[in-house]
Amino acid sequence: MRATPPTTNDHAAAWSTMRADRRFLWFWLTVATTLSVGGNVGHAWLTVEAAASRGMAIGWAAAPPALLMLAIHGLPTLGRMLGSEERDRLLTCVVWGVTVGAFGWSAFGIFGFTTAMGVPEQMAWVAPFVIDLSVFGATRGLVLTAPLAARMKAAMDSAVIGAAPAANTTVSDTVGNQPAVVAIATPTASTEPTPDDQSARAESASPTAGPIADAPNDAPADNPTESTPPVVSGTRELAEHIVAAGAVRKPVETVVAILSAAEREPRKAVIAEHTGVHHSVVTKTLEAAESYRRKSLAAVG
Repeated sequence: MRATPPTTNDHAAAWSTMRADRRFLWFWLTVATTLSVGGNVGHAWLTVEAAASRGMAIGWAAAPPALLMLAIHGLPTLGRMLGSEERDRLLTCVVWGVTVGAFGWSAFGIFGFTTAMGVPEQMAWVAPFVIDLSVFGATRGLVLTAPLAARMKAAMDSAVIGAAPAANTTVSDTVGNQPAVVAIATPTASTEPTPDDQSARAESASPTAGPIADAPNDAPADNPTESTPPVVSGTRELAEHIVAAGAVRKPVETVVAILSAAEREPRKAVIAEHTGVHHSVVTKTLEAAESYRRKSLAAVG
């Protein structure tokens, strides 16, 4: 059974889930880092009594959590940059050494602050272990999921961009061609000139014309409401007349393709699929062509 390709909704759901998961990791890292820094700063505050040295001790106590996060971030970053084949073992060992050293340095401060708060030493070691491992896990989770999140975001953007032209084409074919109904409308009885009006216009337009009896034959050419269409013999000429009349807002080549396909295939849906246009464009093109043919036959007859 062939798998169904993911749709825009699938990409949106996956990207929304990924963002929620990464927000949780950021929250976890924020809480763990706050506890780690707080434990180290509290230990420095309680240990150093001199006011002049206390500020330096507090700033120095923030170094272990910062180094721990940077080292954890550096491990997978170097792995991605160097690749599995060119990974430098010495550099990897150095980064791991920084990670373990920062972990122990931070754990010592948190342990001292925990015992100062009255927790027995038998249980005080749990606090630095849990807090610094939380910093390790949250930071590494964010770093490892960053490439996956970037790929999912790119797939989401591509799906949205790909869906936009299709929507714009449908709207332009449906809305942009509405004025064509007015352009190909058949004149009503109230707009048809009477024989007397035709004779008067023929005399005013051609003062040297022959008898009045010949005027009705020339009068429709001067009709301001609708002119008699010329007789067209080829498909391209018919397409040019349809485009010039404003029946459809498509290139002449597209109208020629629709008319040529209509000679072989009566189904409008199939014609629309073969020519790559909306079915409403096919309908208006064929209606305009039929209207021109009827008017041409009436003019010749």
